[in-house]
Amino acid sequence: MKLQYVVKIISLKLIGHLPSVVGLSCSYLKKGDPTTDSGNYNIDPDGEGDLEPFSVYCDMTNKNGVGVTVISHDSESRTTVDGYEGQGSYSRDINYTGASLSQLASLTSVSLHCEQFIKYKCRHSGFWFDDPYGWWVSRDSTKMIYWGGASPGSGKCACGMNNSCAANGRCNCDANDNVWREDSGLLTDKTKLPVKQLRFGDTGESHEKGYHTLGKFKCYGTA
Repeated sequence: MKLQYVVKIISLKLIGHLPSVVGLSCSYLKKGDPTTDSGNYNIDPDGEGDLEPFSVYCDMTNKNGVGVTVISHDSESRTTVDGYEGQGSYSRDINYTGASLSQLASLTSVSLHCEQFIKYKCRHSGFWFDDPYGWWVSRDSTKMIYWGGASPGSGKCACGMNNSCAANGRCNCDANDNVWREDSGLLTDKTKLPVKQLRFGDTGESHEKGYHTLGKFKCYGTA
């Protein structure tokens, strides 16, 4: 049941200095009380459904103060990809802090927008989306062969959308040369977010290497 602008006070138990206030998301909390400060809160996106409430950080100043729900995970630091030649032979599962993928899927359903920043720095290591060596995996375990800043299903990175890639490719990394390059941008298809897994290859030779970085998962607005 969707509760427009309603904030439920379910107990007086304190979480740090904050009361245990539960809304569908941080944006709903902000609409319920525009004076709500940034901080840690419990949210319950499926309302009276079967999923348990979970704790998130609410950024009440970003995105013009609409109330952004921020979810951390265990793979936010720059991480090396080295010694994995085969297609997708490097695999990194993404574990979100305090929330399951089902809980996060419910968050996307009550949010107007969701996004996640993704970046790959590369040297002699490409995506090669026509016969993929690198990709990300959606929350429903779909192999996603496009990168941040590009249109879903395009088989491109952000630079490929405006033909600005190195060596006229679909991604900067597909230049496959001895220059450190980068492909990065926001993923914004909330029906597929958050990212469940990262896969890379083409780093098996001594001159081939990459680094991946994945940002926090963020949702905002009321659907």
